[in-house]
Amino acid sequence: MTAHVTDTRDANPRGGGHRPAQLASLVQRIVQTEIQRGLSDPRMRGLVTVIGVDVAPDLEDACVRVSVLPAEFGPLSVKALSHAAAHLRRTVLKESRVRHAPRLRFVLDDSLKRAA
Repeated sequence: MTAHVTDTRDANPRGGGHRPAQLASLVQRIVQTEIQRGLSDPRMRGLVTVIGVDVAPDLEDACVRVSVLPAEFGPLSVKALSHAAAHLRRTVLKESRVRHAPRLRFVLDDSLKRAA
């Protein structure tokens, strides 16, 4: 008789064992890096910063909050990010060890503007 050892990451095939907060941190880091590398979309203008990522408890969806300065470039930059969401999701899969990356939804976060 052989003993089987189960890796706890295998218990949740959708998240690879990552809790939402861990996955959010991972997504935030990878998306910010990709933005800094540059997306080939002329709508991406200004300084775009990922403020935070909120991942749903089922790990299926993630809301990526971004800040864009100057503010007038915000709506177009969010449209560009939304257009690049599938590419960014594939990048999260490729650069991490998760089996399933959440769907990315981008929203404009003006909390930095309000704080200033």
